[in-house]
Amino acid sequence: MREKDFQIKFNHWLKNVYKQTGAFELKITKTDSLPFSAVKQHQLDALLNAKKGVFVFKIPDCGYQNPFDTFCLTGVPAFIVIKYPDFFCLIDIDAFITEKNISTRKSLMAERAKELSTIII
Repeated sequence: MREKDFQIKFNHWLKNVYKQTGAFELKITKTDSLPFSAVKQHQLDALLNAKKGVFVFKIPDCGYQNPFDTFCLTGVPAFIVIKYPDFFCLIDIDAFITEKNISTRKSLMAERAKELSTIII
């Protein structure tokens, strides 16, 4: 499965099951681990701002009919979402950053991701 295919399924899950405000960075791996480096610093910063600060984003005008021009997120849940081969999980941004900083590994193993997760599907 490619990330764009997972994005479609995840968006359906958000709309039909989760039904809450939040900020989500999706990653996909075909193995039982995801390199911490797969999540870029600007993505971590944006998720932290959505959760603890103020995140404002102008949706680019790309010739499509956008739903609106700009949105602002403040004080919302923020997650790294990882699709492993057999499940996907939502890991709170603070838990992900802490694990990245203290881990002796360079990647997040599937079993450890389950331990850190807020939601596992």
